[in-house]
Amino acid sequence: MTKTFSGYRRILWPTDFSELAKGALSHALAVASDAGAELVILHVFTPPPPYSMPEIAGDLWAELQEKQRAAAEEELRRLAEQVKGPKIQTRTLLAEGAPFDQILQAAERLQCDLIVMATHGHTGLAHALIGSVAENVVRRAPCPVLTVRPPGFNG
Repeated sequence: MTKTFSGYRRILWPTDFSELAKGALSHALAVASDAGAELVILHVFTPPPPYSMPEIAGDLWAELQEKQRAAAEEELRRLAEQVKGPKIQTRTLLAEGAPFDQILQAAERLQCDLIVMATHGHTGLAHALIGSVAENVVRRAPCPVLTVRPPGFNG
């Protein structure tokens, strides 16, 4: 039986660039391709607060932050080029702030019909302390959320 997806116009795939997050990409691509939907690739840039590194102040901190932002923009461009195809229209978006909050804001602002994301990413110990990004998105999303558990993940 072939699965078909229709009615989706814009699909959001948030990524932290980890291999675990990329595990959801094939699902996002399949839905976008089948539905003829736009795929929005979102990365949320979370720079460390300046007070967390008092030895790095002013211009040096701003330079470090700009280098991190430029690297994220380049990775977004690379991903968009990688998934480019005749049936896939992409858009990249770099946001700054708390990942779950920025994902929810992007989904609402862009009127996304679906969010496709991995159940795990770079959270590690932070998950135990503050809850996962995926959990927060699923609970508050303005649209359906497809969560993908990475194959072989035992966490």
